[in-house]
Formats: sequence, structure tokens, C-alpha cells
Amino acid sequence: MSFHRTNRTHGIKTFILDLIYVTDRELYMDQDEWAYRLGWTVTRTGFGARHYREPRFDLLKAERTAAPALALAPVRDEGVGGDVAA
Repeated sequence: MSFHRTNRTHGIKTFILDLIYVTDRELYMDQDEWAYRLGWTVTRTGFGARHYREPRFDLLKAERTAAPALALAPVRDEGVGGDVAA
């Protein structure tokens, strides 16, 4: 008896979760499509919640963290090479 009840509740739960997923996709389809066309990444974080990320921000962050390291790197001065007539 409980086996049939479990299958029934599983079917209802699956139907409700599918309905939520389809509704969420329909509501945000235009925004997600626009973000994908721009080359952004879209992460679904819950019902009606999205995280939009532009990959160029990662490049800017990498440049900011690399710039101080480059500024502190010693610069080797080779001087003037070859014979120099004065």
C-alpha cells in the first residue's frame, strides 16, 4: 500500500518541479538569450534568481592583480652595448 502512495507523491513532486522549471525558463528566456548573445555566462541560482557574469571582468581582475607584481619585479639594466666612441 505504501509503495503506491510513494509512486503517487513522487509523480506529483516531479510534476510540480517540472512546472516550476518551465515557468522559470519562460519568465527569464529573453534576459538569458540577451546575455548569451553578449557572451556572458548565466547561472541559475534558484527560482527567479540568475547570476549574470561578463568574462571580461575576469581579465580586468587578472590585470589588476598582475600589475603590482610587474611593478615590483626588478628591471635588469644592460647598459649600452658595443664599442662607444666618445
